[in-house]
Amino acid sequence: MQVRNLKQPPRAVAWLVGVLVLLVSVVVHAAPEAHILRVDPRAARENGAPILTTVIELVQTKRISDATVNCTDDRGTGYYRCLSDSLEKPQALYQPFGAAGASFPHENAVFTVKVEGTDQPAKYVSHTKWGASLNQPGVGTAWVILVDADARIKDGFEDAKQIANAFIGSMSGSDIVNVMFFNDRQVVKDSKWLSAAKKGQAQQFVNSVTGTWASQGRNRSLGTIIKEAATDGFKSLGNVGEDVKVPLHQAMVVISTGYGGADALTTGPGGMQISKYMTGGRFPEENTALPKAPVPVISIFFPPKVYDEYRQNSLEFMRGLANTEIGGFFTVVQSGEGARGNTIVGSVRQRFSNMHIVKWRVSCIESGVTQTFGLVFKEVSPVILGDNTFKDVPVGIDPSTWPLDVDTQYSQDMAKRQGGVHPSGTFKLYGNFCWGGEKGRAEVYFLPAGQQAPAALSGADVEKAKRTQQQLIAMGMKGRAVEVSDTYAEFEAPEKEKILHGSGEQAVVRLVVYDNKARRTSGVTSDSIVQLKGTTQPFPILWVLGGLFGVVVVLLLIVVIVRSGGKKGGAAPPPAPVMAGGMPPYGGGYGAPPPQPYGGAPAPSPYGAAPAYGAAPAPSPYAAPMPAPAPAAPSPDFMYGNQPAPAPAPMPAAAPPPNPYGGAPAAASRATLQGAAGVFTVVPGVEMRAGRDGAQCGILLTEPRVSGVHATVRLDGGQLLVRDENSNNGTHVNGTRLTGGVWTPAPNGSLVRFGPVEFTVRLE
Repeated sequence: MQVRNLKQPPRAVAWLVGVLVLLVSVVVHAAPEAHILRVDPRAARENGAPILTTVIELVQTKRISDATVNCTDDRGTGYYRCLSDSLEKPQALYQPFGAAGASFPHENAVFTVKVEGTDQPAKYVSHTKWGASLNQPGVGTAWVILVDADARIKDGFEDAKQIANAFIGSMSGSDIVNVMFFNDRQVVKDSKWLSAAKKGQAQQFVNSVTGTWASQGRNRSLGTIIKEAATDGFKSLGNVGEDVKVPLHQAMVVISTGYGGADALTTGPGGMQISKYMTGGRFPEENTALPKAPVPVISIFFPPKVYDEYRQNSLEFMRGLANTEIGGFFTVVQSGEGARGNTIVGSVRQRFSNMHIVKWRVSCIESGVTQTFGLVFKEVSPVILGDNTFKDVPVGIDPSTWPLDVDTQYSQDMAKRQGGVHPSGTFKLYGNFCWGGEKGRAEVYFLPAGQQAPAALSGADVEKAKRTQQQLIAMGMKGRAVEVSDTYAEFEAPEKEKILHGSGEQAVVRLVVYDNKARRTSGVTSDSIVQLKGTTQPFPILWVLGGLFGVVVVLLLIVVIVRSGGKKGGAAPPPAPVMAGGMPPYGGGYGAPPPQPYGGAPAPSPYGAAPAYGAAPAPSPYAAPMPAPAPAAPSPDFMYGNQPAPAPAPMPAAAPPPNPYGGAPAAASRATLQGAAGVFTVVPGVEMRAGRDGAQCGILLTEPRVSGVHATVRLDGGQLLVRDENSNNGTHVNGTRLTGGVWTPAPNGSLVRFGPVEFTVRLE
């Protein structure tokens, strides 16, 4: 009977295990990773908006061991040839995200900046592929090329120089390069930084080094030499001079035998430690001034002719240097194979060409020099791992020069709608502000008529701008904050005609908004200053009418006093005159008392003695009816409104221009929600949902903190009603958070906020 060796699994089991291993490998490799390789603040304004540029790689990385697994049985030069052939295959160490030519999944990407402990999401603006943008300013790589010139490289030195020249020859556009030669002690030759326009000079520098330096001992601290060279090269990028512009990307090429003898740092773990240092992108680690910029390491190994154990240490060290997760590369070159330089360069640049240049509109930043950024992806398949390694790191942003995010176009439209900004009038500026409703932070300054804004600010001009600000305050050209929120600020303009630049329909006001806590301002140069429609102060018709009314009242009082003649109260009025025949002019006729008989007592003479003060005249049965007494002199109470005065005839008022914040009519036929996110109209009989789900929401909001279906609004009985749909960040009316599922009225002029997105209600 055949006895099966229990130590060997059956073929079916082995096949199944192999399939499972393959599936696990696929699953592991199926999760792409996003890596932020640069946060560049220099493109800080586009059309007046604060824009941040990032370089992001989005790939599925592969292990070097997986790519070279078929080489394990080879030996000697055949082993090294197998390694290079395997590693230089297209995409041997990475797989681009998605199908070929796949774009950046911006709809699922959330880029954040932490401000006062809270992650503030940025707004996506645009993205392009790196390879398609090499002709754009600033799109290039800063190359540090380290060439081993120790005698142990022997006849491979010329091949190493040939590969260095291949990298230099591929430079274009905004690329820069710094070539360094090192021996077994330190860097011995340094070209310093040269631009792509001087790549011929860089190649001449390489060719000028004609020989190696003699070895001075059995060991060398190669890890320390490489780390110090990298630190010196990338740290000096802040002082390269005006003729060399620092590009968006950085990379380091190490061409070496990797030999360190018995040096503890020049081993596999030592190489991985340097790789981690380069991936951290801070040179040195405690750097708190220069920007963080992770550096891919391209490690090119020339096998040394030394003892096997030292050669193995060298191989592991050089392989450990390559941080393939962010674009690093590893390969092996033997003597006489320098012509492969172009192939190696092509493999490296092909991966770089798949990087993405992504621009974000960043309204809020931290007030310090260090910033914390994050990148995550939501609702995407397969799952993409984000990047949260930019924590409390310098990125080269001066927070005091980062502009406030003013929505200039919308502010201009609203200013036109209200007829223009006039002296002593109120107006609103819209945007994405970061003052959290603190009214004391918001300030506005007006540029006087005739004064020109500077074309640019640099150096002494900045101090000039500060002095100008002080002068504007002294001239009374500072407005007053009335009300602020994160989406708008309402100001009152100073009562000075000097705020108007130009006249008639061409009149404008030019102003600068300032956050005195974050020390940030809106644009102050001629191309970025906020400019709104201006108008002269309207005729004060109400004041005039009020004044006229007062004059009329005074005149009436004077007339009354004059007509009273200053007579004492209670005096008897003169009797009615008697006509011929003894008949009074009034009171005769049928039913009247008989006339005074002949010989009767005569009527009191108007010239006779007056009765005593306050006494009424004796009634006469034959006297004619007495006329009504004259009005009494006004009492002091009349002057304070106890007695209403006759009002002047009402004057027809001119129809006012549309006012989105005016009083509501009795029964509105439609409602309008106006805000930085747009203008939306609600009509009777239709319920409109607000949220991020475009399939369900007529009020579509792209803000990540707004729920898919955040709230519902409707117009019922001329009144706007709002209902929160149990959203995560709530719905607010005039600052009060609504109870979920309950209809709540939103009066005309009120503020409705869906999460952080705010609107003003207008009923028409």
